[in-house]
Amino acid sequence: MNETPRKYKIALIGYMLSNGGAERVLSTLSQYLHKNNFEVHTIIMIDQVTYNYGGKLLNLGKLRSKSNGLFNKINRFITFKKYVNQQNFDLLIDFRFRVVYFQEFFIYKFIYKLPKIQTVHSGRYESYLFKYKVLSNYIFRDFNKIITVSKGQQQLIERELNFSNLETIYNPVDIDEIKTMSNSQKSDEFDFEYIVAVGRLSVTKQFCKLIEAYLLSDLLSSNIHLVIVGDGPELENLEKLIQKTSSSKYIHLAGQIDYPYVIIRHAKFLVQSSLFEGLPMVLIESLCCETPVVAFDCFSGPNEIIIDGQNGILVENQNLKLLIAALNKMAFDKEFYYYCKSNSINSIKKFDVKIIGLQWQKLILEIIKNENNS
Repeated sequence: MNETPRKYKIALIGYMLSNGGAERVLSTLSQYLHKNNFEVHTIIMIDQVTYNYGGKLLNLGKLRSKSNGLFNKINRFITFKKYVNQQNFDLLIDFRFRVVYFQEFFIYKFIYKLPKIQTVHSGRYESYLFKYKVLSNYIFRDFNKIITVSKGQQQLIERELNFSNLETIYNPVDIDEIKTMSNSQKSDEFDFEYIVAVGRLSVTKQFCKLIEAYLLSDLLSSNIHLVIVGDGPELENLEKLIQKTSSSKYIHLAGQIDYPYVIIRHAKFLVQSSLFEGLPMVLIESLCCETPVVAFDCFSGPNEIIIDGQNGILVENQNLKLLIAALNKMAFDKEFYYYCKSNSINSIKKFDVKIIGLQWQKLILEIIKNENNS
């Protein structure tokens, strides 16, 4: 009689299941592993859950008090430590960026004693590793693997930190699910022609620069609106900027929408104006919706997604004049536009969760096997 294969226990650690691209990756990967015979436990630090997840959830954010005082932090730390010890995980995968160095030191020393992987989701790798190279080397050389989400990231970290435990695995998307979700009827809220930008309203996303480019383009005079989806610390500044323009009725702040695929699908195209990225999920998701993209060739990721002139336009990094020209070309060159649109889905099949999920499975099983044999 054949024995049932053992289910390996995997802990996915993140800050939340809401708002951002890295969080959507955590959501997608948890569901994929759960469906493929892994026992998945997702552990989050902040009580925000709007994305789906697979397996079990430990929401440490529910223990967080309003004051978030020292004793409350210690209580959450102890709960976290007990849970990891009791579950006896085979592997831990960390999706968090670093906030408090002292806190992270205690997590690594007293909780992360098992096989582990760190993921890096930003072009500024020090947000996920450590700012100080000595500290990064001390902590992360002990990890079984550091996963970068773009080849550009991997090359930079190899060059600056001399790490040898790096591997690039692109962020996964469920193409079929996004296509299904995007096929709903267009909202009456946007009953006009528009282009769209999606992301956290932060300085690094440079929505002010995008608004400037839009106002200087020919889109405005052709009654093509700009819709910005997202929330964040720059909301008030953007509202003031829009109010100052004489064309404020053409620029719309749509707020946070966790699954904005219907809006993206019905947009003429999507624009990204970031200062830097990791692997910008919204570009991949837009192409899943068969919506072409225009983006700065910033570090890192856009040039690993956009095939210039095939599925979108890759604009010289931070060149406002060329961004304006790209907006005009995508809006008014119909032959070019429909050519990019026709190539959208095929261009991003390498990011599908069925392909990326297998890469994760292979890596996870390889690490567990090596640990068991050591």
